[in-house]
Amino acid sequence: MGIKDLLRFMKPYVEPAHIKKYAGKRVGIDAYSWLHKGAYSCSMELCLNSDGDKKLQYLNYFMHRINMLRHYKITPVEKETNRDQAMLKLKEGKCCFGAIELFQRAVTVTPSMAHQLIQILKSENIEFVVAPYEADAQLAFLSNLEEEKNGIVRHVCLSWV
Repeated sequence: MGIKDLLRFMKPYVEPAHIKKYAGKRVGIDAYSWLHKGAYSCSMELCLNSDGDKKLQYLNYFMHRINMLRHYKITPVEKETNRDQAMLKLKEGKCCFGAIELFQRAVTVTPSMAHQLIQILKSENIEFVVAPYEADAQLAFLSNLEEEKNGIVRHVCLSWV
């Protein structure tokens, strides 16, 4: 979930650095962010579900960045690493907080999960919008529309403790 104006707010606190500064280190990456950015290069082909290699340009974008990290001997860390570590703890019989915490870091909301939710919302006649990218941006857009144009009064974030 994006935070409005976060990058602009953080700019005074961020020090630019060359990627080679992280040589030999492990860095976390936001794979979905790279996938979304890569999808811009072939958005029409993806939306039209076209055949051909151009539709897969987003993968080239992603792998170009991965290869840049490899070039500098940087290890990208994604959720799979956490899952693998959690599975090791589980096999060792350590189904404790450590394994559960790693599973929590590794869990991914899949399109199948979203599809199941959509089916329930439809069956309950609950109106919903599938955001093309970030939900925050979609909600901000809808809150700027008039109500008679399917706008919303405001958006809220619900959490349970």
